[in-house]
Amino acid sequence: MTRTITSVLPGQRVIDDGDMLLWRALPTSGRDHLGPFVFIDHYRHQSRRGIGDRPHPHAGIEVLSYLLEGSVEHRDSMGRTDRLGPGDAQHIRAGRGTIHAEQPQGGRHGLQLWTALPPAQKLVEPAYASFRAAAIPEIARDGAQVRVLAGRVDGVEGPMKLASPTTWAVLRLAPGASITLTVDATAELGLYVLDGFLERGAQPPVGSGSLALLTSGDASVRIAATAQQPLDVALLGGAPVEGPILFSGPFVMDTPERLAQARRDYASGKMGTLDGVPF
Repeated sequence: MTRTITSVLPGQRVIDDGDMLLWRALPTSGRDHLGPFVFIDHYRHQSRRGIGDRPHPHAGIEVLSYLLEGSVEHRDSMGRTDRLGPGDAQHIRAGRGTIHAEQPQGGRHGLQLWTALPPAQKLVEPAYASFRAAAIPEIARDGAQVRVLAGRVDGVEGPMKLASPTTWAVLRLAPGASITLTVDATAELGLYVLDGFLERGAQPPVGSGSLALLTSGDASVRIAATAQQPLDVALLGGAPVEGPILFSGPFVMDTPERLAQARRDYASGKMGTLDGVPF
């Protein structure tokens, strides 16, 4: 059997200021996760003002980034600097807490995702890794390109090693093209549309900025573009989150006590400093 779409969650347009356009597909009212994913942000940034993200903390999560277009410079309180370009990806295991900042180099288009660390790993030491486009394995079929970032898709293993079983791939389909992929039958899965329209049989197609949730229990998924334009879409999911999901801004923990500890650790400088942060 092949998975089908059960429902569609429209992303919320949380920033639209003429320079940055940002949709948020998770969390939304009524749904706080998809597999281990607890946060899905999709942005287009023209960088007309040359302003990047100010130094800010994270704790209790893994922060995953993927650039479709543009480039960005990364700095963090672990002492690392990096630059990502088109097709590159990034993995920050925030754990007990780290601070980072990003400065775009011209316009950019991409994804930032958070996965919740399991309760036993909420306070692990922070870690950083990046993956160049050439090192991300691809599946190529007629009219379809699949880049596998994490988990196993159609027998291809992604390079990101995350704390929970996670599936993450980015697909580009030509107009009218389709592809059927084998996936983990036990995973919760969804499709986030980045550009174009996702075919949905007799029902209206799913447009960009929306998250289509898939049925569970089957080991394949068919993804198809409408005939009018190409489709860029992310396949996301994995094993459900372990434990409660408690948000406090950039911190995601499983208990109120751990949230309070993260706030204290940030304020006291235990997460490190970056350009004078914490303030």
